[in-house]
Amino acid sequence: MNFFIRSSVLSLVCYLLLISPTQARTVSYHLTIDYKKINISGQPVQAMSINQKIPGPTLRFKEGDFAIISIQNNMKVSTSIHWHGVLLPNRQDGVPFVNNPPIEPGQRVNFKFPIKQSGTYWFHSHSSLQEQQGIYGSIVITPKEGETLKTDHDQVIVLSDWTNENPEEVMRTLKSGNEYYSFKKNTLQSVWGAMQKGAVSNFLKRSWSRMPAMDLSDVAYERFLANGKPEYTIPAQPGETIRLRLVNAAAASYFYLQYAGGPMQVVAADGIEVKPVQLNRFLMAIAETYDVILTVPENGAYEFRATAQDGSGFASVFIGNGKRKQTTDVPKPDFYRVLMSGGNMNHSKMVTPMNKSHALMDKRPMAPYDQLQSKTSTTPSRKRPLRKVVLNLTGDMDRFVWSMNGEILSADNDIRIRHGENIRFIIHNKTMMHHPMHLHGHFFRVINGKGDRAPLKHTIDVPPGGTRIIEFEGDEYEDWFFHCHVLYHAKAGMARVVRYQDKPLDADIEAIRHQLFKDPWFFWINATAQSHMTDGIAVASNTYNIFSVTWETGWQNTLGTDFDIELTYDRYFNRFFTIFSGVNLTDDNVMGFLGLRYLLPFNFWSALRIDHKGDFRITLEQSVQLTPRVELFGDFEYDTETEEEWVAGTNVRLGKNLFLVGQYHSDFGGGGGLRFRF
Repeated sequence: MNFFIRSSVLSLVCYLLLISPTQARTVSYHLTIDYKKINISGQPVQAMSINQKIPGPTLRFKEGDFAIISIQNNMKVSTSIHWHGVLLPNRQDGVPFVNNPPIEPGQRVNFKFPIKQSGTYWFHSHSSLQEQQGIYGSIVITPKEGETLKTDHDQVIVLSDWTNENPEEVMRTLKSGNEYYSFKKNTLQSVWGAMQKGAVSNFLKRSWSRMPAMDLSDVAYERFLANGKPEYTIPAQPGETIRLRLVNAAAASYFYLQYAGGPMQVVAADGIEVKPVQLNRFLMAIAETYDVILTVPENGAYEFRATAQDGSGFASVFIGNGKRKQTTDVPKPDFYRVLMSGGNMNHSKMVTPMNKSHALMDKRPMAPYDQLQSKTSTTPSRKRPLRKVVLNLTGDMDRFVWSMNGEILSADNDIRIRHGENIRFIIHNKTMMHHPMHLHGHFFRVINGKGDRAPLKHTIDVPPGGTRIIEFEGDEYEDWFFHCHVLYHAKAGMARVVRYQDKPLDADIEAIRHQLFKDPWFFWINATAQSHMTDGIAVASNTYNIFSVTWETGWQNTLGTDFDIELTYDRYFNRFFTIFSGVNLTDDNVMGFLGLRYLLPFNFWSALRIDHKGDFRITLEQSVQLTPRVELFGDFEYDTETEEEWVAGTNVRLGKNLFLVGQYHSDFGGGGGLRFRF
């Protein structure tokens, strides 16, 4: 009898263990992705939406739930959804060609995964540039036992940036080298601006060292949004507490966060609880989440403000009732005095901003990683083997090429690791821009001097000239994406596949993986129509290959009309060096040539070439931004057959693609007209 009872109890326990996963609460959502006409800044444009909302709905779960999320694609193009920061099976991560096939037009796909964590997360498209067009939303997961810190209100705030331009056109503009966005934001650096700031020596030092002009965002945005609006309100009573769940879903904008009602208590970063810390203002990188707790003061509605890092605008959230109390402005950046902003945490490269006071640094602080501390130990087992991976973040701002270790994403440069290892990424930023680096499928320790209480995150800002060190346990399988979360940088090549070598790819993913490495072509034309001549260039380019047609035709100071046309192929190696070959056609000659281009100090472009007759040509080109609107340019060449020829002139910007031009040519004399960019 006792044996029978013991057997029955054992059977019951086994049965309960077997059925317990299926008894987790199932939470289902249906998301429809479709086009939507919106008017955010006074101009109606077509956007992309989730359930006809921008941002999409907040998906709410409780730790231990089982999620079933149905995605219906009603658009004419393929799409995808990635669950940012959520730990889930590899085939549920949602990245096209890495974990999943894309969701094709008219297709419905179900994502199913257990909820194994709590905190604030978000979701977004990982296809093309769709995130910029509105495909993003938030995720809130409450702990099994409820929130540790109780508040009177719990509010999600999704921050984003908005442009009326089609993001594909934005990308083409960036690729073509058009400085319009910097001009529009008033961040375009010039000789006149350096003189006004008393920073001519800095301007010259930067030019001498061949550094490009610095900026903090590639794009000029019409609006910055909080929950889809430039201004959002939260009714609350004096003395009440509010947990703001902050999500930076912007495509290309960091934000300074501050509250007019007093300091903010940061209680979670990237969904993970941290030891509470009081901050008056801090920098939030793209794709991060923070939970902050605020207390509503007496008498009034107090502003919580998210200011774009480049100073071009902000979004506001007013909390409370009554007369509005605005917060103080963040000082605008001084691009002339800052050579590298550097990281200010332990193990960072201390490249200090020139002549920048501590007071100003307090007003424009870095990301708050120095002050973040885990509530529990995050030290991995030291019995596991350690793999170190050094990653240099590299790029060319002029051609808008972004890479790691000098290479864009390709099939040949994945990061190979093994299950059971500890992996340490040492990330050096060799560029003049911030890069928010995000690792899918894992949380990593940020080595910040807190020892075994180093905070866990899934996204980290790597500042210009700075170094970050992160560590994570290799406890997954298959492939996971690692990339810069500036949307346009990722699409330009700053990404890698982190590959576990223990398990081969699934056959369906292996069959489509090559599409991940497509290097798209971009086309543009820069041409003049002047009183004495016309010249220009038409370009078809991807990252490493540049095909161009240049022409020059003049009718002044010459008998008849002279023309000079060159068809050229350039092979790009890096921002300093290319090799080229081509054919030159004139009214009386045809010749082939090959040569090389090299960037000299003071940003002079030089070229040396030899033609099929053995004649050499040396060329020097330079352009100088005199004021934000006026550019001086010059071109000198010496040919051992035709001897010297030179051009000097001025462009005056009238709009994005239109300029006044005045130009003197050594053969055709002086004249003027218009310059067009297409």
